[in-house]
Amino acid sequence: MKKSILLIAVLFSTLNVLNAQKLDIIPTPVKIKQKEKVFVIPASVQIVVDKKLEKSMEFIGSNFYKNTGIAPTIAIGNKQKKNGIQFLVDEKMSLPNDGYKLSVTKKCVVVKGKSSKGVLNGFQTLLQISSAKEVKKGTIPLVKIEDYPRFEWRGMMLDVSRQFFDKETVKNYIDWLAAHKMNVFHWHLTDDNGWRVEIKSMPDLTLKGAWRGPGEVLLPSYGSGNKRYGGYYTQNDIKEVVAYAAARGVDIMPEIEIPGHSRAVTASYPEIGCVTTEETKSVQGEVKNVWCVGREENYEILDSIIKELTGMFPFDYIHVAGDEVNTSTWKQCPKCTALMEKQGFTDPFQLQNYFFKRVEKIVEKYNRKTTGWNEIMEGGELSPNTEIFAWQGISYGIKSAQKGHKTIMMPGQYLYFDMAQSENERGHRWAAITDTKRAYSFEPIPENDLTPEQQKLIKGVQGGLWSEYLDRPTRFVEYQSYPRISALSEIGWSQKKDKNWDNFYSRLTNSHLQRLANMGIAFRDFPPTATYKNGIITVTPPYEGAIVRYDAQGNEPTRQSPLYTNPIPTKEYERYLFRTFFNENSASPAVKVEKPAVANWNTSKVEIIKISENISENVDKNGIWYLDFVPTTDNSNAGVIREVSLFENDKLIQTYSEEKTLRSKPRMRFVIDNYNEQNTYRLDFTIENKEAKESSAKVNFNCSPYLEPEVKVTSSMMENPKFPIAKLEDYNIETYLRTGVPCANGDWILYTFTNPVTSSKIDVLTGIPHHPRFIVNDGYVEYSYNGIDFEKGDNFDYGNASIYPKQPVKAVRIMITGTNNEPTVAAQDLRINP
Repeated sequence: MKKSILLIAVLFSTLNVLNAQKLDIIPTPVKIKQKEKVFVIPASVQIVVDKKLEKSMEFIGSNFYKNTGIAPTIAIGNKQKKNGIQFLVDEKMSLPNDGYKLSVTKKCVVVKGKSSKGVLNGFQTLLQISSAKEVKKGTIPLVKIEDYPRFEWRGMMLDVSRQFFDKETVKNYIDWLAAHKMNVFHWHLTDDNGWRVEIKSMPDLTLKGAWRGPGEVLLPSYGSGNKRYGGYYTQNDIKEVVAYAAARGVDIMPEIEIPGHSRAVTASYPEIGCVTTEETKSVQGEVKNVWCVGREENYEILDSIIKELTGMFPFDYIHVAGDEVNTSTWKQCPKCTALMEKQGFTDPFQLQNYFFKRVEKIVEKYNRKTTGWNEIMEGGELSPNTEIFAWQGISYGIKSAQKGHKTIMMPGQYLYFDMAQSENERGHRWAAITDTKRAYSFEPIPENDLTPEQQKLIKGVQGGLWSEYLDRPTRFVEYQSYPRISALSEIGWSQKKDKNWDNFYSRLTNSHLQRLANMGIAFRDFPPTATYKNGIITVTPPYEGAIVRYDAQGNEPTRQSPLYTNPIPTKEYERYLFRTFFNENSASPAVKVEKPAVANWNTSKVEIIKISENISENVDKNGIWYLDFVPTTDNSNAGVIREVSLFENDKLIQTYSEEKTLRSKPRMRFVIDNYNEQNTYRLDFTIENKEAKESSAKVNFNCSPYLEPEVKVTSSMMENPKFPIAKLEDYNIETYLRTGVPCANGDWILYTFTNPVTSSKIDVLTGIPHHPRFIVNDGYVEYSYNGIDFEKGDNFDYGNASIYPKQPVKAVRIMITGTNNEPTVAAQDLRINP
């Protein structure tokens, strides 16, 4: 009988867990036990907070009300009260400093932390529980949670130099980090394009160096236009934001860019830079942007700057950068070369090491610790107390730990959130295309490359958001940040064994996206998938309940566009675009319709695979068709492809015999001009996997929506040999012209067609593909029907213009009417619509 009762009790307990509401906590906690019932929050609930949390009282009270709709009374104390909520510090708890325990019973709610930061982390969990989708507002499910972070450093960097974000925007950003238990806000305050922090001993850093535009010491850049642009934070602003962050459990680490990335400094105080006879350019094309290492007065200036910084920022660390230094400048500087000779240096990186050793001593003088980018390891040893931020790749984090430095893993390939999130979205691409899933996949500890002791030096993880391309569209800083930071929070907090993408995605889409919306974040929603087969478009929403809208004319869908409800029969699938809408502020990128892959393979053996596929079902019109080989994952790109042939009715249309690596994502062009429904089409190709590594890919075959007539391009400007003008004649949307000189009023680029072209619309794009860099700011496009007489078309708007010809066009010309304030101008292939 007792056994039966016990079995029933266990079964009843199991049913309670199964019936419990989903809490969808992000980042997922270490231990959680949940019961079915709830604590009902009294309308007059009292919150008691520990004396150590006094500065967080207003934050706790206001955020509790926002999330529950109940206004609490709040007082300092340490005694547990019936039907109340307590936030207490217990320094004797056997948990890490940021850890906490949360207990919700029928009678009360208690959050205890090892430190005030631990309690605040528990508070964030309480807010998430009370706002989960399945939890009734005004109630809290009965739970017991024991939770603590995997890593002590869970950071996020925001660049406020390229684009300036005001104080309130920064505060919002900190609120959102705190909601994800992120504990460090890395404030990138200075760079070539603006100095953003008041330094009273160097007033021109903000009087001059915080502004760019006509008549300023800094030229316009990154979309700032021909107007005065910029701003800075006063020391009182900084102290206000630091206190605001502290009340939320977030520390702020300031960064000043030295000795490179310092054009704002040398433009404000030219004597700080090197005196050279020849200008050399940094990676970003800047000149005169390096501190003179051989000028002794510069170290006195740095001492005064760092002294003032420590008066504003109480955090233990100051980040002194050290990345991408144009050391060529030092080679031409008499003072720097004299210092090299005096010290017996043969390499400019030794000079950089000399510089940072002196900076380390200045930082230590003010009781702070030095941190910097991984390049500061070059040229010699550093203080063992200096910590390294490994941004260039995982291998640099490995190198740092092997050298004995505490290391923050921040590889751009996963955690730079200025990277585009898909092929057609705005953002950088040099590191990777990084969506939320890719970011989530990052593992900070490379266990196979480090000893157990070296693994302990991996102190944590950090994301970075550089702001070159955050000037538009509105609130793009939020779109680029979330939900990728939600993924980052779980990397930094949750245990490795608990990481699971499907589980994370379920929690994210079931409750957490709504939490982001409630916080006022204009996040990037997940796009739908649209496929075309047998004359029908079928759309799969990204998650249950997602709202998908579409446009059938090739325009980006809006909130007024038709709602997708059923499959769409059409033969004009190329014109359709689909987009997920969460609310007025948050939506996904628009996506095109995809056809099923025409072929695929997956092997990890050394072998030769010959593939022959009947692709007749895929081919449905005349036109220019592109065959794309797309690796399934980053790690499945082994092998080579060759002997790629397309046949029509068993007759060869074209073949590509040369060998191409899968890693290069080959793209091949075919022309089909005799299509009819009775034709058969066959694709043959060979894959050779030369090593026992994973080779897996899908093969897509799609018709281009554009015309590609033969064209000859000329220009008044000299080309850069690495980006020749011939790139404008190949209709490869990833290649482009870059001139070897800046553009000026009167310059031009002329596209002349061999034969006049009939087109409804021609789009003329300047700048690097997908990047608003090196664009034409001032100018217009014109076109000619005879190649001699030209008609004016659109003015350039942010680098782009269009024409709508009424008869066949013989030539298109870009006319430039003013400088773009860049060292070069870039142009792309014409997009010629039928």
